[in-house]
Amino acid sequence: MEALFYVFSFIAIFSALMVVTMRNPLTSALYLVLCFFALAGFYVILDMQFLAAMQILVYAGAIMVLVVLVIMLLNISRIKNIKSDLHQKIIGVLISLILFAEIVLYIINGAQKRPSGIFTHALIKRIGNTQVIGEFLFTGYILPFEIASILLFVAIIGAYLFAKKKF
Repeated sequence: MEALFYVFSFIAIFSALMVVTMRNPLTSALYLVLCFFALAGFYVILDMQFLAAMQILVYAGAIMVLVVLVIMLLNISRIKNIKSDLHQKIIGVLISLILFAEIVLYIINGAQKRPSGIFTHALIKRIGNTQVIGEFLFTGYILPFEIASILLFVAIIGAYLFAKKKF
């Protein structure tokens, strides 16, 4: 299991670095799909097969089809001379340093915490993590779940109207 973790970690870090360093947006999007598959591998290692399947179906499937469609629709690959200002580079370096500091602080101060609540590992193994996720989504988190669905619906309508005006 530990070897799989290192393999998925290498794939995720490599593909994430390739996403931000590639000049071709379509190639960058394909590396993002690879990163999503590596994240699904992490979910499998953590015994969360439902989340792994949803990661592949929703993110690596549907979202990336949408991203690739937008890239091809806007024909971003033809944009050659993108100039970046000095302040953009400074902001990027500052955000990178802050993120790196957060990671270091988490590694230094982060302690392993035991799961708390009514769902123990034995209970999750017995009833399955899909049922636990469903109970959380449709009981305690129904309002955020419904707001997310409304936001996705509004985004679909906006994308349709935007594409309709283009043609």
